[in-house]
Amino acid sequence: MNQNKNLENLVSFRKGPEAALESYKKLGFHMEYDFFSHEECEEIIGVGKQLDPYREKTFCPVYNPHRINSTFLNAMRSPKLVTIMEKLISGKVSGLQTQFFYCPPNTPGYAMHQDNSFVEADKDSFASAWTALQDTSPEMGGLVVYPRSHMEPLLPREKINGRQSKSQDKNATQEQVILPKGYNPIELTVPIGATVFLHAHIVHSSNDNNSNKFRYALLITYIKEGAKFRSGNTAKREAVSLY
Repeated sequence: MNQNKNLENLVSFRKGPEAALESYKKLGFHMEYDFFSHEECEEIIGVGKQLDPYREKTFCPVYNPHRINSTFLNAMRSPKLVTIMEKLISGKVSGLQTQFFYCPPNTPGYAMHQDNSFVEADKDSFASAWTALQDTSPEMGGLVVYPRSHMEPLLPREKINGRQSKSQDKNATQEQVILPKGYNPIELTVPIGATVFLHAHIVHSSNDNNSNKFRYALLITYIKEGAKFRSGNTAKREAVSLY
């Protein structure tokens, strides 16, 4: 399995937006370094520690914290984030969902999946932004991506019997996509404040957290204004105006 040792030398939206967009279209993902400041990351973690899963020591992921705290809503409305999403989705966007992850030690990873399997959005109208709120390595539950797999349609899924934990989504380890042969995974090392932009169809997963640290992360998803999507029984997605 490859690691992203050379991704820091690739293009960025700040230095070359056209080249960065082409890279995203080719690979199905793009990492933008130093996207959120250390102070912003620390603020988000601090607010996350005020929420029930932290106080109650369940550490389960928090769905849509932007509905209960302005810090998460402000992150969703970040102009620099919205601007990139407009390029990825080719038009004005709405916020769709936020999710805050604690991922304490021994949390099982998320099985291979495509985000649009859950959202069922119109073609090329949906994308995600996953931000590492502290340095994140493969050993501590880092993301795994399968470059170019976004060219696939929504893939069939199969049931699996993965390890469950109260600190992981209950559906995360019970099924996975059936990925055709030929795709080589990359384990991402994501430094604090870096954001990984994910195409709606790219196959990705995460490793188990085998470290002694929490892996704090924030997921924000966006959809083209007016596009159709599935609300979901658990996520209860709703379009959020960003302008």
